[in-house]
Amino acid sequence: MHTGAVTTLDIVPLRSFVAVAAFSSMRGAADALHLSPPAITRHIRKLEHELGCRLVVPEGRGIALTSDGEELVGRARELLQQHDDTVHALTPHRTGELLVAATEHAAELLVPPVISILSQRLPDRRVQLRLTRSAHVRDLVDDARADIALMLTPPTPTSTMIADIPVRWYGTDTAPRDRLVLFSRPCAVRHHALASLSGRENAIAKECLHLSAVLTAARAGIGITALPEIGPAPDGLHVLHDMPSISTVPLSVATSDRVGAATHAAVVNELRAMVGPTRLRALA
Repeated sequence: MHTGAVTTLDIVPLRSFVAVAAFSSMRGAADALHLSPPAITRHIRKLEHELGCRLVVPEGRGIALTSDGEELVGRARELLQQHDDTVHALTPHRTGELLVAATEHAAELLVPPVISILSQRLPDRRVQLRLTRSAHVRDLVDDARADIALMLTPPTPTSTMIADIPVRWYGTDTAPRDRLVLFSRPCAVRHHALASLSGRENAIAKECLHLSAVLTAARAGIGITALPEIGPAPDGLHVLHDMPSISTVPLSVATSDRVGAATHAAVVNELRAMVGPTRLRALA
């Protein structure tokens, strides 16, 4: 809200905006946050009004971020992490909330059914969602803070392997094949993608901290990018069959004792049904 010449951004609209950026969809964000699409739209419009700039624009079946939106999403994630870390530090024994942490790549296809399972099995628990890099998700697991964590990392003694996920090159028809749009380090997908190009000339045209920035740059034709094949191709991009194959990356899930063994089993079964070998062959 406005206070004289000072603009103050509320946490709730920022959380909605980060979810919209991750899902590229008002509906996807609404489903994940258990809000209505009109509520999500109001949150975005409020942020745009407070900041005096446009943050999202329609694109295909969903939305895309403007340059101002790209700037805000990175800062918003940092603000939300600081906020959530502060709440956790000062209320360590709060029991009415569950944290679902997931790699951004899992947002559209895998996060909604996980949240649905929690809502059905633990209806009295509020669910908080954090979408971030797999390395950061792993940190939340190591700190015993994430109640369900979806990571593109090898399974640990406390996590369960779901499936090996194919990684493909994506781009536009006219994108230069020797110019790359990649996540900044650390990133397993980046590592495997670069390894597949051994002996070929290439240059990193853009490094990105977040998935939305990767997709925006690739859609603009700046270069090609490597993405795990979870669900359909992103709007405006398609698989590039003229590029070398890339090694798979493992998808694993970790759950805390707070969700229980039965919920853990339900989550694992659902995820395996969605991205197991049979399902992945159907998507190929």
